[in-house]
Amino acid sequence: MSDEMLICPYNESHVIVRHRMPYHLVKCKKHHDANQSLQTCPFNAMHVMPKENIRTHIQTCPDYIKQHI
Repeated sequence: MSDEMLICPYNESHVIVRHRMPYHLVKCKKHHDANQSLQTCPFNAMHVMPKENIRTHIQTCPDYIKQHI
């Protein structure tokens, strides 16, 4: 898969161009809001993952590291 294409965390059949992903996530989250098992990273809204992984992700998030260097 091209580096410019990303898979939507809410629906794996959605393959989105990277620069459109933030807009897609807002729209797709509304339709899949019943899936409360996903959480968004506080440092990058494009990082959406299962709630059980969010703490580990925050500790290793490249956007967090960039902000605190």
